[in-house]
Amino acid sequence: MGKYRPIIVTADCGSLTRAGKILGYAQPNMGSIVTRFENELGVKLFTRSKHGVTLTKTGEKLVDIMRQIDDMEEYLQEVSVRTRTERFRVGVFQSVASQWMPQVMTRFFQENPDTVFHMEHLNRNLEGEQGILENWLDCAFFRGTNYPEGMQYIPLITEPFYLLVPDNSPLSEVTTLRLEDAVGDFPFIRTDEEFDNEESYKEIRQKLMERDIIKVSASDDHTVITLVSQGLGMSLIPRLSLSGITPEHRVKAIPLQDAPTRSIGLILPKKPEDPALTTQFVALMQARVREWEQTHMVSLS
Repeated sequence: MGKYRPIIVTADCGSLTRAGKILGYAQPNMGSIVTRFENELGVKLFTRSKHGVTLTKTGEKLVDIMRQIDDMEEYLQEVSVRTRTERFRVGVFQSVASQWMPQVMTRFFQENPDTVFHMEHLNRNLEGEQGILENWLDCAFFRGTNYPEGMQYIPLITEPFYLLVPDNSPLSEVTTLRLEDAVGDFPFIRTDEEFDNEESYKEIRQKLMERDIIKVSASDDHTVITLVSQGLGMSLIPRLSLSGITPEHRVKAIPLQDAPTRSIGLILPKKPEDPALTTQFVALMQARVREWEQTHMVSLS
């Protein structure tokens, strides 16, 4: 409890008895506390009567100052606690968590060894937006560029989709092709990951639906890879998810001449709760994405 809290509560209640009940003091003790403050300051803060207490003119001015000091003391305590156990909370989706976050977290902890880092796995952009608005996320990865108003958006990468086919498909020998020449009547597996705000992907998906060849819908890219490896169809998969493919999957990712793309960025508040940590995380992530792109441009060439 702040030093001036008894005086502030007494002023708000207009009664030593009521103030004492709130603060856990008996009425005589409250009277002694108020008298001690008045003697310490050398002024009369309250006028007493049988109906309670009221602030004097001088008391009104001094209690206003006490309120400001009390608010600052409370804020000081909050900052002190936060500094001792700093937290940083990021909303992620699966491929980002596996491909980018480990290296970024390693570097982040080197500079902030006492910070608690929390990853919240998200299924939809809306969850990240809500997390930031409700202050349980400091930032979140966002698929697409149609980011919510009132937030910052930091673009990170725009990546192409690849056509994923079983390795025993006739298409597995092709080095590149147009998607329209590939699909034919072969079943197409659609992922439920949030690409609907990507216009190029949305347009192609609509064409596939019109041709009635979307047969299966899966929850995420890793499930899609497994379904394709079992010969259940072909699919589109973004470059970031290609790293989830192992030799055991027995699939082939084919570059497309008319490849749809998706954008990935970070959304964060206009005024982050901890600007220093947020700025540091964004810089580390931008560096990691550049590093990842250079490595994967070589491996895919």
